[in-house]
Amino acid sequence: MNNDIKKAIDFHKIGELDKAEELYLSLIDKKNDSALLNLLGTLYLQKEKYELSKKYLKKSFDIDPTNPSTLNNLGILEKKLKNQIKAAEYFEINIEKNNFLNSWVNKSNILLENKDFKEGLIFSKRAIVNYPKNIKIRSNYAIFLFNCGYKNESLNIYNEFDNEKLHSVDSLINYSNILFQVRDYKNALTVINQLLFIEKKNLNGLILRHQIYKITLDNLRAEEDILLALTIDKSNLLTNKTLVEFYIDINKHEKAIPYCDLMINAEMEKIFFFNKRIICKIYLGMWKGLINDLDIFNKSLKIDNSFMNPLFIKYLNDDPSMQKKITEEYWINKTKENYLYKVDFNADHHKNKSKIRLGYFSGDFRNHAVFHLIQDLFLNHNKDSFEIFAYSSFKKEGPSRNKIIEYVDHFFDIDDKSDEDTINLIKSHSLDVAIDLSGHTKYSNSDFFEFDIAKIKINYLGFPGTMGTTKYDFILADKFIIPEQHKSYYTESVIYLPENYQPYSPIPFDFDIKRSNFDLPNNIFILGCFSRIEKILPNVFDIWMNILKKHKDSYLALCINSDIVKNNINIYCQENEFDFNRIIFLEPIKHIENLKRMSTFDLYLDTYPYNGHTGISDSLFQSCVPTISFTGNSFASRVSLSLLNTLNLSKLITSNEKEYFDKIDYFCSNRNELKMIKDYLIDYKSKNLNRMIKFTEDFENLMLNLIKKNHANELNHKVELNEK
Repeated sequence: MNNDIKKAIDFHKIGELDKAEELYLSLIDKKNDSALLNLLGTLYLQKEKYELSKKYLKKSFDIDPTNPSTLNNLGILEKKLKNQIKAAEYFEINIEKNNFLNSWVNKSNILLENKDFKEGLIFSKRAIVNYPKNIKIRSNYAIFLFNCGYKNESLNIYNEFDNEKLHSVDSLINYSNILFQVRDYKNALTVINQLLFIEKKNLNGLILRHQIYKITLDNLRAEEDILLALTIDKSNLLTNKTLVEFYIDINKHEKAIPYCDLMINAEMEKIFFFNKRIICKIYLGMWKGLINDLDIFNKSLKIDNSFMNPLFIKYLNDDPSMQKKITEEYWINKTKENYLYKVDFNADHHKNKSKIRLGYFSGDFRNHAVFHLIQDLFLNHNKDSFEIFAYSSFKKEGPSRNKIIEYVDHFFDIDDKSDEDTINLIKSHSLDVAIDLSGHTKYSNSDFFEFDIAKIKINYLGFPGTMGTTKYDFILADKFIIPEQHKSYYTESVIYLPENYQPYSPIPFDFDIKRSNFDLPNNIFILGCFSRIEKILPNVFDIWMNILKKHKDSYLALCINSDIVKNNINIYCQENEFDFNRIIFLEPIKHIENLKRMSTFDLYLDTYPYNGHTGISDSLFQSCVPTISFTGNSFASRVSLSLLNTLNLSKLITSNEKEYFDKIDYFCSNRNELKMIKDYLIDYKSKNLNRMIKFTEDFENLMLNLIKKNHANELNHKVELNEK
């Protein structure tokens, strides 16, 4: 080898790229050699000078179109330029002409990144024939197997790696990730710890271990890992996204905001971090400039915002058409456990059932709004005709959970089971109807509704809107929540309950309650709202505080106990000349005591665009407090409308800010009329204490009709098949 070429290559190997470049250029002037051109093209690829890299690699290719290194580098270059198809073509040419190992690996990686699992499986089988011992090819093959439904075959490859001590950094990450997906968190953690013992600051390893700790609720360690990952690369997009979403998920919104600001200022995925910052601000009561932010957010909203959680959008937006599109996109892009599609699940074990089987799925069988609404439906079900199954995806010990266990026929904790075991369990019960009470909320089990877990699948109660997929057959509502003209905003068929969609159960108590029992003064007019802070937007808060300005004996009662939020509200009041001292902050207390406390209020106030839901049924049907609604177009903004129409109290319904202010103002001035409405509500409650008996009968009749129609459709389908 020429001494100058050797010297240039030595510089190249030790990273002295400028010196290597100078020598390569001088040598190329003397000799236009394919190998030299490839080396210079490779150097420019390393220096991220892609146009120069392409120039010299193309020259090398023109001289020698079969050079394996040149072909592979051209593929890498096209991949860097995000030309995946062209990159794969170069790798495939190199495979056909030279059986070049790195091109096998590189094309395999492209298929993985593009999630072309079926093609990847076929490709990997070819690769394995040529390189049966290559760790990278075998590891990728295992991933393709897993995502095509061959879970056991995939895990067998990694077990071989364990036994033969063949693991690499990549294989350990892939192995741990697969274990994580099948909910084997203990072994997933063991595997990723092996990697991090070797490489303490492996970025991908730290992010994955963070996810394991997060899902197992070890938030302290989860935070430590993601912060350590951030020290490796402070501007890394994935790390910052993961950190922001972690802080939002654990309600540490104040910690998320600086990282949102950092990425916005760096102009890295500004829309994502701008939207996350809005979410943080509403949870913190940081209202300065929020209305302007919301205006920007709604004007820039696009259906491809697949990162937007369908629940969060309801706090910010009242367009049911846009909500549907975003939810559909979210469902398409959410992580799917592809390996489950080829699992041979158990056949139905109880085909000769004597009762109708209803299965309820929820992460809220605990002291939660959904529990308070649904509990007496379980209690009143006709157990002679219906067999009730409950599947809990979040285990929280306590009297609420114990009630559900007592009221249903079969109760199952599924949060610690693998998806495969859970689906096998559900399918073994041969459900007639599966009812999702969680939807897109935090502890949802909606993934199971991707599969045929019941003859009929229903979206109900816990999530106020469409699930965005035809995997659900029906959504239960009433004619006020989803009027006929709004049905197109739902992917499910809309089924109406005859009265009202909420299964609230009036709890009797004596209304002769003194405010002093709850440390409330007697000589004031109390406007109350117990909605969570994220439902209270500044335009609505401004209306409340302007009412207080006009009516000097009025006070606002809020159930907020966060010092951070209280301080932010105080700051906002000072900036807008509102009297912060006329806000009464109440502590959370037991549900029945809270209902009694609420009953001492003079007027209850709704929020918009996310109404109070259980809170409004509590104010109207439990505490009997006249309530002013603020109604919109989406499911979440039409609940109070529905509840008030049940009571024939449409005069308390408003549909814009002016109407809302005027209606509150009117009743603050006409308190005798308010007293008459309260008496009416108390009388209505006393006459409807057994309301859930009739509601349950209506609900069961609806289920029976759906099952009959489903059975008729099945028979018609069989007849059509026989005729063919």
